[in-house]
Parts: sequence; structure tokens; C-alpha cells
Amino acid sequence: MNNPVIQGPEITSMILSMLVVVAAVIALGWLYSRLRFTGGGAANVINVVASRGLGPKERLLLVEVGGQQLLVGMTASSVQTLHTFDRPIAAEAVTAAASRDAFGFADRLRTVVRGHAK
Repeated sequence: MNNPVIQGPEITSMILSMLVVVAAVIALGWLYSRLRFTGGGAANVINVVASRGLGPKERLLLVEVGGQQLLVGMTASSVQTLHTFDRPIAAEAVTAAASRDAFGFADRLRTVVRGHAK
């Protein structure tokens, strides 16, 4: 019945070692997210110009590849090209429409919250 007793210095050393390991894991995770390597050497060859959610697992994407824009439908199990545009849709028009929708939602939400507050 010889029970080993852990003394104060051993506990301190063990806690410090665990803290070093946890800090190393966090630091490596942060470093990985900052230096995330993309697969190819050519940057910005494929750009997602716009995205619209249709459901929990369905999306429409406007993708630009090599100066040509494609409308792509994406589900949980497939990706399909729906339309290829002859001339690109202006990115500014897409961005303006998205921001207009966002501000419209904010205004509607503000109206509903004010209505319930009274």
C-alpha cells in the first residue's frame, strides 16, 4: 500500500506543461488560419461574384472564371451550371442590389422592433 504523493513542485510543473501545450495548440490554430494556403499558384482565377441562399442546403452562385460568368446551382449533393452569360453582369449592380436588400431588411426589422416596443 505504497501510494505515491504528488508534491507541490510536481503539480506546478504539470500545470505549466499543460498550459504550454494548450497555448501551442491555440497559436498553431491561429497561425494556420492566418497563413491558409490555397491549392494553386494562380490567385483570383475563380471569383464568387454573388451568392443567394435558397434553403438550408441550396444556393445560387454567380461565379466568374476567365472573364466569363456562370450561374451555378449548388445543393448538398450536386453542383450544376444553370446558365452561362454572354456578357458579364456588372459586379457593381450586384453589390448595390445586395446592399439595398440588406438595408431594406434592417429598416423592416427596426420597424417591427419599434412596433413591439410600444
